[in-house]
Amino acid sequence: MRDDTKTEEYYNKVYAQESNFLNFEENLLKKLLEEKGSDFENIPSCYSGVADKYFLRFYVSYTMGMSYQKLLPDVEKYIENACSGWTGKNYEELVRICSMSILFNIRNEYIENLIKKAEARLNTLVYGELFIKFLEPSWEVKATETYNITDKSLVEVIELAKTDKSAAVQRLKKFVDKQWFKTLKDGIIKNTSKCYRGFWCIEAAALVKALKLDDTELKECKYYPYDMAHFCGS
Repeated sequence: MRDDTKTEEYYNKVYAQESNFLNFEENLLKKLLEEKGSDFENIPSCYSGVADKYFLRFYVSYTMGMSYQKLLPDVEKYIENACSGWTGKNYEELVRICSMSILFNIRNEYIENLIKKAEARLNTLVYGELFIKFLEPSWEVKATETYNITDKSLVEVIELAKTDKSAAVQRLKKFVDKQWFKTLKDGIIKNTSKCYRGFWCIEAAALVKALKLDDTELKECKYYPYDMAHFCGS
């Protein structure tokens, strides 16, 4: 296990629970597609619902200590469904998709379609655009606004890395150690949730890989998924 906060038995139960929820969401999506068709207005939210369940199962699977090979199928299905469900309104989901694409070296038709959708529908937050630029270097970042402490902190890391990668690592370390847990008040992973899956800062690992930072100092940070940043190399 990568996190011994809970027992192996506990994590196995959570994994089974997430699998049951995932099966329910997939069956619901399949039924709606058969009965209503792909143009039905609720289809994108159903894809997002399936994506969330794949992500949550991936999250607890990583905590349990599963290998890259075992994690990859859920990551691929997460990206497929999250890209299919993204409508341009949830930039946090956009960053999550980009992070998973970076960490697992996935660049497929779903990512290509996501970038095309972002060209037309992306909101004005720089955080989301900067993560798209990691996947599409020709992307021109036009936004300047940040929304919350996560946006501001990780944009600072990206900017620092342009001239001082050591300073960027220190800023990232401060965020992971001192700020990350406090930001989890809402969203797919919450620090108030009764179901513990771990509190990994996946965006931090994605930045380390995308910016080619030396994460030696981050290795012992409680919420930093060190080996995830190194699953696929550079």
